[in-house]
Amino acid sequence: MELNENKIEKPENKYGLKGGALYNETRKDKDILKAMDEDTYEELIASWAYWCLKGKYEDVLRLGGAGDGGMDVVAYYNQANRDCDIFQCKHYKEPINKSSVIAELGKFLYHVHKGLLPSPRSYFLMAPNGLSPQFTHIYTNSESLKNTIVKEWDASIANHIEKKKCYKCENELKTFLESFNYNIFKFYSPDKLLKDIYEENRHVYFQYFGVKKEELVKVKLNVPNSITEYETKYIQHLINAYNDVNSEDLSIDNVEKSEYGEHYKRSREEFWLAESVKKMSQENCPGDLDEFAELEDDMYGYVVDTYEEKHDNAFRKVKAVTGIASNFPRKERVISGELGARELKGVCFQLSNEDRLIWKK
Repeated sequence: MELNENKIEKPENKYGLKGGALYNETRKDKDILKAMDEDTYEELIASWAYWCLKGKYEDVLRLGGAGDGGMDVVAYYNQANRDCDIFQCKHYKEPINKSSVIAELGKFLYHVHKGLLPSPRSYFLMAPNGLSPQFTHIYTNSESLKNTIVKEWDASIANHIEKKKCYKCENELKTFLESFNYNIFKFYSPDKLLKDIYEENRHVYFQYFGVKKEELVKVKLNVPNSITEYETKYIQHLINAYNDVNSEDLSIDNVEKSEYGEHYKRSREEFWLAESVKKMSQENCPGDLDEFAELEDDMYGYVVDTYEEKHDNAFRKVKAVTGIASNFPRKERVISGELGARELKGVCFQLSNEDRLIWKK
């Protein structure tokens, strides 16, 4: 018998909330967790293990493969010494009772007895609907749990460890079961799982439980007093547009005192307003979703016809493009509530900073 420990890869977002479901203001995360199907729950646990546990342990691995509606996670404090915690995550539509999990507990104990699994500091049982009251009384009392497992081993466990084999509670195995420290068995409640995900990685939380406006992290960046290297591209494109009007020799050093100084100042403010929305998108968007990048693509598609039209000069092009941008129709997004006319104009300068909108080529 062999138990494989596999690296937990970065999970795909196959089953997370999509579209309007992300913005369900009336949703309750515990209800969503209880209603999850097996595939969604397993993906959630994989995301929790990958994004939330990895920073707390030396390494985090999973036992076996995917697709069984459950997931066993081994989190190592010290992998060389096999010093770890184990999390057994099972998806049941009802609270876990004794009959649904006693064979799993027995299998774990047998594997520890044979050296196939390390004896962990803690063994956490996890399930979206918790434990039944009757099983809670057994599971949370180490003496009661030991007596139950030893008493029911032959009838409920012995034939469920390995196919076509029976491992009776006798000899060395019985001695092991009677002397094992059952205080390691603990329950990782749905409330704790939700709290951990929310506090450790809000991207994962929003991905599976949705977004509420009051939960969003707001970002407000001030306009730097001095030009940063980060913003030099759009500023140079803007100065080139000013110089296209009457061939003035404007530069970063003197543009503020020119007749275009107020427009230049407003443009910088708009760029940094859009940058604030960009950072807010990074802080709040579910999973790997990049709403600001989507907004930029949508904005480019919205203004490109105006951008490609013939204009008397490059500055008129700037004014025409940013003018139409301020009327951009907003989709339902996490960041939509932060998009006023000035932020939308700022998106054009963000695009210019990426060389996607160049006013004078």
